[in-house]
Amino acid sequence: SSQNNKVFHHNGTNLIDPSLLKAVTVEAGVAPADVGPGALGGSIAYETKDAADLLLPGKTFGGMATSSWNFNSNTFIGGLAAYGIQNDFEYLGYINYGKGDEFEGGNGQDIPGTETNILSGIGKLAYEFASGDRIEISHERVHDDTLRPFRANTSIPVRPWEPEVRNYRIDRNNTVFTYTDTTPEGWWDPRIVLAFSNSEVETPVFTRRESYPVTGETRSFNGKAENKVALDMGSITPGLDFYNNKAGPHAREDTAHERASNVGFYAQARLEPWERTRLSFGARGDHQWFTGTEGSDWSNSGLSGNISGEYDLIPEFLTAKAGFSHVWAGIPLAENFIMNPGWNYGDGPEPTTADNYTAGLEATWNGFTLGVTVFQTNLNDTRSPRYAAARAIDAYDVRSEGYEISAGYNWDEGFVNVKYVDIDVEIDGKPADSDTGTYLATPVGQIISIGAGHSFTDW
Repeated sequence: SSQNNKVFHHNGTNLIDPSLLKAVTVEAGVAPADVGPGALGGSIAYETKDAADLLLPGKTFGGMATSSWNFNSNTFIGGLAAYGIQNDFEYLGYINYGKGDEFEGGNGQDIPGTETNILSGIGKLAYEFASGDRIEISHERVHDDTLRPFRANTSIPVRPWEPEVRNYRIDRNNTVFTYTDTTPEGWWDPRIVLAFSNSEVETPVFTRRESYPVTGETRSFNGKAENKVALDMGSITPGLDFYNNKAGPHAREDTAHERASNVGFYAQARLEPWERTRLSFGARGDHQWFTGTEGSDWSNSGLSGNISGEYDLIPEFLTAKAGFSHVWAGIPLAENFIMNPGWNYGDGPEPTTADNYTAGLEATWNGFTLGVTVFQTNLNDTRSPRYAAARAIDAYDVRSEGYEISAGYNWDEGFVNVKYVDIDVEIDGKPADSDTGTYLATPVGQIISIGAGHSFTDW
């Protein structure tokens, strides 16, 4: 289910329980057309496990229990799951609960706003017909409700009448229906997805004299229908998708909403036309209808395209990679907590577009890897409004560019890798900061990451 993350500028909605996470797919910069509309700087997709991923060989029923205890904060986290496959019917149920006190710092003092109070879970039902047709429905919920720092994403001085911490209640729900064919043949490999997502954040707002609750709510009804056509040299995936999004606050004084609906048609080819060559290219056309907080309407259309490829300069040793995409994303919804029913949209917001460039080399030898990549993303007319009535269509141009160098070694049961990345971000030609860059870009700078893992298969 596609998500709208702009629920509050002090926290997001992207809470993922890793216990049942099967895979994360990252399309950095250049994203294919079939990932959906508005993939301005790429895309991230999460996939959760099914019963078949958890069952032991030859078993039709299973379960698991997990628990942990943190002595610093007296925090308990426990999970229970049950799953099985019976006569082509699959089911999975999982629930995870965490409760605990504040953490104690190295100076012996409790750290405000670090309590644990979370409840999450997922349920899945699926049935596979003898013909290979498979239908699946899943529902996921994440609920977090406790005290957090007043500005949960940063540390800045607060007004004298504002407390050090306040309660944040985050409630996220996703329901997804999927149809696939597990026995595709030739030109017939369909996929249909219908999904509904809803995210809420409730927190009190403090004035000099009182406090009152405000809830930001973001919802999306979206889906896609596509068919993967198999060819001798690869595949082509044509399809259509849509979304109907609504967002806004529920407050004592200001209740305003924005809406956006979009219909898109796309096709993406993934081919190996020649030896040592892998190509991916596609295009999509979108039409969007946008409604402002005061009821004004605008409609816009745009085209997007992408191409990326790999070529083995030296087979099994050195590969060159490059990609480019132009993305038309329509008008993004504003953030819930700053929506103003009195906004003046003037001639209307401009659709946001992006151009992405990537290029790199990757070498492999006897388990060793070495890679270097350069990249640039240019965002144009990136909407970032403020509450003032005249600032509904504030927009900026953003440029993010940099490079990364990576090295690693893999053996039969493990790996070790290290990566260095240097990213420079500008907003309207000036260095990005975390205030101007709210919802636009993060001033990342330099990052070094090191990772290692080993599987003890006998255990």
